[in-house]
Amino acid sequence: MIRSFFEKRRARKVLGRYVRPGTVEAILRGDGIERQPLTAARIEFVLVFVRGDTPEDISQRVGRVAEIATSHDGVVHDMVCELLVIAFGTLPSGSPTAGKRASLVEHLSRELSSHVKIVHGAADGHYGLIGSGSRMAYSFLLPRFDAMLGRLSSLEFGRIEEFVI
Repeated sequence: MIRSFFEKRRARKVLGRYVRPGTVEAILRGDGIERQPLTAARIEFVLVFVRGDTPEDISQRVGRVAEIATSHDGVVHDMVCELLVIAFGTLPSGSPTAGKRASLVEHLSRELSSHVKIVHGAADGHYGLIGSGSRMAYSFLLPRFDAMLGRLSSLEFGRIEEFVI
């Protein structure tokens, strides 16, 4: 009983950063989740592609990018293979992001230099729960995301580019 209390308290604390209190309680009861409307916001993004000679190298570098991003208050929305999708401005309780993206990009460049390629920028987009009842994720939507990925793909490792929308 006490263990369950502490587990629920921890879940409330973690989930409370992303969803409304009523939604947190519905999750804890095992009820279905009603998706809330997406929130319009100015979103700063950093797309990082990592390379390595072995799967272990890649895994270690992906982990390091995630650690660095978190230390700069970035939200790591996803890690897919060697790609990390990081954003600022996608949490309802988020603090101002002025200068954090630039600081993150500089830190990644300094520490991982030729092992990463980065596309970053800012755009008006939306964030929140995306998907349906069978598969939902807390993420964000940006215009021209496909063009951002295309630009990232064409960069050489060690290069950084700001994507202007």
